[in-house]
Amino acid sequence: MKRPLFLTALILLGFNSLVQAQMERTTYQVFEVDSAQTVTFEVAGEYKLLAWAGNSILVETNVQIWDASREILTELIKNGRYDLTTDSATVPNPKQVRIFTKYLHRKAIKRLDGQKCLEIAVTKIFVPDIFLISEDKLRLTRKEDK
Repeated sequence: MKRPLFLTALILLGFNSLVQAQMERTTYQVFEVDSAQTVTFEVAGEYKLLAWAGNSILVETNVQIWDASREILTELIKNGRYDLTTDSATVPNPKQVRIFTKYLHRKAIKRLDGQKCLEIAVTKIFVPDIFLISEDKLRLTRKEDK
């Protein structure tokens, strides 16, 4: 009777070591585009453009990493790995805005033992409904006032 219980416990412990830990975090950024006539995007990874009734661009990035510690994910976010930025921020009232990923080419995340971590970063970009989204999702154009 003890042997089946022992085997069951052994199988459960073995399965437990195969289960991978997942870290997940969501970050948010806002870009003002009051005077912009066009906005172009250069975003690394998977992203979606969604219209909303706001007057600025809201960026929501959800990051999931497997086989990494909470500290690794925190450090990656702190270093701006998933941040978008703009080169138009220094110009007052820019007509053209370019929003791009700081680190367009991301190196694989490795643990101290050399093992690679699986990383999935999905970005949702909420754009004001006063813009038309191009078919290739790379450009916004302000709608004509009627």
